[in-house]
Amino acid sequence: MASYKYFQRVEEQLRYDLTFRPHILDAARRWLEEQSPKDWKDRKFVRVVIHVRRTDHITGRRKRIGYHAPTAGYFRRSMSYFTNCWERVLFVVLSDDQAWCRRHINATDIVYSVGHSPIVDMAIASLCDHAIITVGTYGWWAAWFANGITVTQENYPPHGSILSQDMNRADHYKPDWIGL
Repeated sequence: MASYKYFQRVEEQLRYDLTFRPHILDAARRWLEEQSPKDWKDRKFVRVVIHVRRTDHITGRRKRIGYHAPTAGYFRRSMSYFTNCWERVLFVVLSDDQAWCRRHINATDIVYSVGHSPIVDMAIASLCDHAIITVGTYGWWAAWFANGITVTQENYPPHGSILSQDMNRADHYKPDWIGL
């Protein structure tokens, strides 16, 4: 499991060292610019990346040990958190299950990243201001790169599960990340 504690003393240096190659960052910037609402062109708004990991959490061994897919309710609550804070919020969805996301994660201002490589998606996340994540290393790093307010699944992992024996929330999530 990822933990901010491994490198919290060198986080600033790590952010400097972990930069995306220019062509990757340029592709992410271009895509985000194309997705931004035209009527917001000269107005302040925030971008919130939503990372949704589902496919390997809904069946098999992972489900038995305590992983579970997030609900649509989790995303509604998390998105409301941000829309209650800012007037204009563009939600950017990265997922391994885009079909589920399009059916269950809806907002007036939402875009879905489709067809990009995982590294371009991570660069897109790094250009966002805040994050809503599900459990997993990719989502964790997406939130770390976004480096703003991060919302995580509350009460995860489930108490008493095998996963809860391996994952300590206090080690895994930064103290200022919000469980909803």
